[in-house]
Amino acid sequence: MMQRLVRGQTRVLSMTTSTVTYPPRPVVDRSELPPGPPELPVIGQTLRYIRDPIRFMLESARYGDLVTLSVKPALLLMVNHPDLIRDVVVTNHRLVGRGPNTDVLKYAMGDGLVTAGPVEHLQQRRLMQPQFHRGRVEGYGELMRDFAAHHRASWSDGQRVDMAREMGALTLRVVVKTLFGLELPDDVRRIGEAFELINNYLVRRVNQPPKLRRLMHRLPVPYTVRFRRARAELDRIIFGAISERRERSTGEDDLLSLLLDARLEDEEGVGQPLTDQQVRDQTITMFAAGHETTAVCLTWTWYLLATNPDAQRRFHEELDEVLGDRSPELSDLANLTYTDKVLAESLRLYPPIWFWSRMAFQPFELGGYDIPPGALLAAPQLVIQRDARWFDGPLEFRPERWTDEFRDGLPRYAYYPFGGGPRQCIGEGFAMMEAKMILATLGQQWKVRHDPKHKAEMLPLISLRPKGGMPIFLERRTNK
Repeated sequence: MMQRLVRGQTRVLSMTTSTVTYPPRPVVDRSELPPGPPELPVIGQTLRYIRDPIRFMLESARYGDLVTLSVKPALLLMVNHPDLIRDVVVTNHRLVGRGPNTDVLKYAMGDGLVTAGPVEHLQQRRLMQPQFHRGRVEGYGELMRDFAAHHRASWSDGQRVDMAREMGALTLRVVVKTLFGLELPDDVRRIGEAFELINNYLVRRVNQPPKLRRLMHRLPVPYTVRFRRARAELDRIIFGAISERRERSTGEDDLLSLLLDARLEDEEGVGQPLTDQQVRDQTITMFAAGHETTAVCLTWTWYLLATNPDAQRRFHEELDEVLGDRSPELSDLANLTYTDKVLAESLRLYPPIWFWSRMAFQPFELGGYDIPPGALLAAPQLVIQRDARWFDGPLEFRPERWTDEFRDGLPRYAYYPFGGGPRQCIGEGFAMMEAKMILATLGQQWKVRHDPKHKAEMLPLISLRPKGGMPIFLERRTNK
C-alpha cells in the first residue's frame, strides 16, 4: 500500500527501500573510451590506485576533462570539468545511482539518507529537511559555543595536542546532543568508541571486491566480530534513547523528536509512526555525516592556520574586532567574514569528503563519449578544487581569494565540498555554523603552532583524515 509521511505540511512517500540490481560490468572497446594513463596487462592501473589514490588521480587529470582509469575490475571514468560534473549530478542524475560500495555503508547505516536509491532518497530528504531548517539549526548555536568553551578550558599553555583527536571529541559531544539528545560522558564515550570501530571496518571492506567483501562480512573473523559488537552497542544506545523518548514524549528539539513525531499516512488518512528501525537508520546516518566530516574540516583548518602565521594573525584580529572579550553569539557569525574565507579555503584544499562516484544505470552521452550502463563515474573534489584553471596558485592557502567577485566568476562545480545536485549535503548549514562557532570560540583564547617534526599527510579513507593525527602546540593569547 502506498503511504505518505506527514509532519506539518510535509508529505512524502514511504521510506521502504527495494533491493538494488546493479548493471553488469560493461565490455567496451578501448578505442571508444576517453584517453587515460598507460596501463599494465591484466591489472591495468590498479596497483597505482591502491598505493596512492590521491596522487594517481591528480596525475591522471592531465589527460583531459574525462579520463579512463583502468582500476580492475571496474570501468572507471574520472570526470574533471565543472560542466561535465554538472551533467552527471544534475542533468543526468536520474540515469545514475550509487554504486556497489554503497552496500558497505548499509552494514552500519541501514536504509538511511546516504544509502537510499534515487526515489527513496527524495522521499527521505523531504522527511529530514525540517530538522535542518535554518531556524532549527540556529537554535543549536549556543550549545555549540558552550561545548567549545568548556573544551578550551581543558587546554594549557604550551601543551601539545592531537588536534584530530581534540576536534573529534568536541564535535562528538555536539552531534550526540543535537541528534540524540544525550550528553552524559559515558554515553558520549560509548558512542564514540563504537563509531570508530565501525568506521575502521567500513574502510577495510570498501576497498575489497564485492564478492570477497560479502564473504568476509559473513564469516566470524575477528574484525567482523568486533564490528558486530560495536554496531550492537551503538544500537543498544540508540534504541534505548528511542524507547525512552517514546515513553516520556517530552517534545525535545532534536532529530529523534522530529522522527518520532512524524507519521506515515495511508490512503485512508490513517497515520502510523515510523518504526524504530527507520528512526535508527536516519539518526545513525546523520551522526556519521555530522561528526566525522566537521571534525576533519576543523582539523585541517587548524593545521592551515598553524602553518600560515599571517592568516592566523588576520583571523585573530577579526575575532578581537568583532567580539572583543565577550563570547560569540549567533548574530556575530555574519560579521566574521575572514573566518568564512578561512573555512572556504580549507574546504577547497582538504575537502572532508574528497571523492564521490556514481554508477551509470542507463546509457547517456558525456563529453562526446557514450557512457555504458555499469560504468563508474568519479569526480574527486580534491582534484578539481586544486585545478589551476579555476584557482590561481592552487596549492597555496589564500583565504583572501574568496571575494564576492571571485565566487561569482567561479564555475558552479569547480568548488563543491558538500556535493551537488539532488544529493547535495542536507547538513551543510549545520556543519558550517558548527565549524565557525567552534573556530571563533577556541580562537579567542588560543594560538596554534604545528609540530615541525610531523609531516602532515592526507589519508584518503571515506573521509580525508590526516595520517598519524595532527600534533599542534597551543599558546594562550595574552596580547589581544
